[in-house]
Amino acid sequence: MVAPTIFFVTDIETTLKHRIAFDVAWLAIDRKRNIYGKGSFIIKEAFLLDVPFFKEKLGFYFEDTYARQIKPLSIVDIKSEYNKQVTNLLALGHKVIFAAYNASFDAKYLGETTQKLLNEKFLDNTIPMLDIWDYWTQSAPKHYAFKTDKGNPKTSAEMVYRFESQDYGFEERHIAMYDVEIEADVLIKTLARKKKMPLVTHPKDFNGQPWRRLLKYPAFI
Repeated sequence: MVAPTIFFVTDIETTLKHRIAFDVAWLAIDRKRNIYGKGSFIIKEAFLLDVPFFKEKLGFYFEDTYARQIKPLSIVDIKSEYNKQVTNLLALGHKVIFAAYNASFDAKYLGETTQKLLNEKFLDNTIPMLDIWDYWTQSAPKHYAFKTDKGNPKTSAEMVYRFESQDYGFEERHIAMYDVEIEADVLIKTLARKKKMPLVTHPKDFNGQPWRRLLKYPAFI
């Protein structure tokens, strides 16, 4: 029996000035929504360098930490836990894919944060990388019509989740542990459309403007 592919849907929140990742969460999931691992952590050392971008969210972080939904931990231990989960699944024969919505952002700043704090790469294993945003635009339904004031497609994770879930009042929390759940949901719905995944091996190879594919859709012509 072939071991299913596992997607490590990963999200980070960064600091205001230096884009230091301070909030990291992930959900290891297959296309049938089986969960193989997860994590939700605050990088303790990040606040030595900068303050969060979404300062108004700090109260929620205190609440979620008190409720043990988010755990403050050192970058060394967070990196270790993430890579341990990846390595264990690889050893069991699974294909493992790093996935994120607008993955160039998460991969870039998670990697840069680890370099600044540890002088190391975040990932110990070389695994394929998937931008859920890019993947979704390859099969977005033709009646998608969320647009900016200038008439361009609005394709943030929040807007796409609103469309896919038909929850048009949904607001993204911009807290990693919540955002990975909606990004995983978008990924599962996209996988069901059975398009070829735009996998890359390095963040520089991500498509920077996948939203442009929707410019040919009826709502944007």
